[in-house]
Amino acid sequence: MVKSFKISISVLLSVIVVFSASSCAVKTSDVSSSTETTSPDKKVSISTNGNVVDDKYSYVLIKQKTNTITSDFDKIISDKKYNGTTYYKIGNDFEYFNTSGMENITEHKSNSVNTRYFTGSITKQFTSAAIMMLCEQGKLSLSDDLTKFYPSYKYAYKITVRNLLNMTAGLKNYVVRYNTSDTNIYLCSELEDKISEKNTSKQNKKVILDWILNQDLQASPDTEFYYSDSNYYLLGDIIEKVSGISYEKFMKQNIFNPVAMGSTNFVFDDKIAVSIGLNDAEEKLLYNGVGYSSLGMISSVSDILKWIDAFLGEEIVSKESIDLMFTPYKNNYALGFYVSGIKVCQYGVYGSYSTVLNYKKDKSEIFISFTNDKNSEPVYIYSLLKKYLKKYQA
Repeated sequence: MVKSFKISISVLLSVIVVFSASSCAVKTSDVSSSTETTSPDKKVSISTNGNVVDDKYSYVLIKQKTNTITSDFDKIISDKKYNGTTYYKIGNDFEYFNTSGMENITEHKSNSVNTRYFTGSITKQFTSAAIMMLCEQGKLSLSDDLTKFYPSYKYAYKITVRNLLNMTAGLKNYVVRYNTSDTNIYLCSELEDKISEKNTSKQNKKVILDWILNQDLQASPDTEFYYSDSNYYLLGDIIEKVSGISYEKFMKQNIFNPVAMGSTNFVFDDKIAVSIGLNDAEEKLLYNGVGYSSLGMISSVSDILKWIDAFLGEEIVSKESIDLMFTPYKNNYALGFYVSGIKVCQYGVYGSYSTVLNYKKDKSEIFISFTNDKNSEPVYIYSLLKKYLKKYQA
């Protein structure tokens, strides 16, 4: 039997990373005031209190020391044998790119800024934006309860679209972890034998949707924070019901194509970075339709930069919708990501793929790092770079 586990959401907000919110069911009562994150070779302790102090850097000094900082960042990443793509922007004059390790070992192909990775829970902010888009079109309301979409679901009248978005629906998670130090996520045991590599995406989706809608609630709706990937899985299906087209097609037509995100889709093919260290149980996550609108988006660092510019530039949804998406409800979780003050963040794990996307709303700081290697940890890399940068604080 797979057990849910405790994490500290405030870790995410102290370093603007979270140990793991991408694939676990978490109650408010489970959140502690401090925690530790682990890397393959070193344990990092982070003091947390739920309040984030904005980092003030001396941009002039950073600009003057660009070559030194770049060289030192390269050494930090190299010393930890990190395999992936990393981008770090501070102010208007410092931009750092690092591509290390292999996209495909067999073909001797190195990682690049255009290498495609599974993004895990970064998918959720895109799904959230799609929901807001439909709200702006008058096709949907955040206050709509689920009777509109699932009239036979026994809890439908208790749960709204907003509850799904802000993780207060209380839905049981269709993916779980075994313990707090485990960075592996798996399908819940009841689904393992029902999901098949031979199934079409539609068939696997039906299996998961049916399972979600037949589970008892784990918490009363709108009473507490309960992180569950099932919420955003349902939201993808709601987008399909409201728009009349597939979730994937909706995202392509309304977000990916307009923003010129040519490397972003939901197709697991030979153009994605080959996973390193994936075990048999995790491989099931990569089957068609399993990640879907909650965990299944594939993208590159260069495309995510386009997304940030377009989203913050109000090219996707209106300022009013962006403000709603940035408004935290419980546990600093807003609509698709964690938010504290001007800082926005999300960490994702999906099979051997791990991702971090953190930025400030004014774009004065942006950090993105993707890996396809089970032994590489972008959260740890980010914590090391942040520690190094303390000497450049104003």
